[in-house]
Amino acid sequence: MKTLKHTPILDSFYIPSSDIAPTSAQKVMILMHGLGDSLESYKIFAKEVNVTGLSYLLLNAPKKYYFGYSWYDIPPKDPIPGIENSVSIIKSLIHDLVKQNEQLDYEDIFLAGFSQGGCVSLETAYQLEHKLGGIVLMSPRIYPERLPQGLSKCLRETDIFCAHGTNDPVIDINQTKAGIDHINKLGASSEFYQYEMEHDIDIDEIMQLRLWLNERL
Repeated sequence: MKTLKHTPILDSFYIPSSDIAPTSAQKVMILMHGLGDSLESYKIFAKEVNVTGLSYLLLNAPKKYYFGYSWYDIPPKDPIPGIENSVSIIKSLIHDLVKQNEQLDYEDIFLAGFSQGGCVSLETAYQLEHKLGGIVLMSPRIYPERLPQGLSKCLRETDIFCAHGTNDPVIDINQTKAGIDHINKLGASSEFYQYEMEHDIDIDEIMQLRLWLNERL
């Protein structure tokens, strides 16, 4: 997909798929950074994932945070209003992509994020009544009090990849695992991977993600 039409709700950068062989795949990954970061950090990540037929739409969060951006406030401020605002923006973006690109359906869209971006990805899935291509959560913040008691169509039908570091000093891996276990008990289809790392993205994680994505393209 060499061009992607969408309404510029947020600062974004589009990386078309660099196909090395003919493919009918037309898929796009919406990719969200963590707190204080920006889309610039994920240009290299997209190249490292490197799967045929997948384009990337990198986003900057809506709020400035020091030298980067944030998707929502962190304690002692209340994170909930920012989460809800960011989810509303991402839902609008997803609907806009499908509306403006004839070759795209909801199932052609992957929603992915690291840390805060992972939180917004999952919180969007709580509300979205469409099956997506997949949801990718990398060291996500999962708020226990916001876990759903029932599944949206998105969570019922969309596969989820979740990875977290065993030595993460920012977000406890046990909290993330408990959140994933909760939605799986409700009927979600999530795969959980843990790596000996801190609050980061590991090369082994990227290789596993590549395998997971290739099975769904």
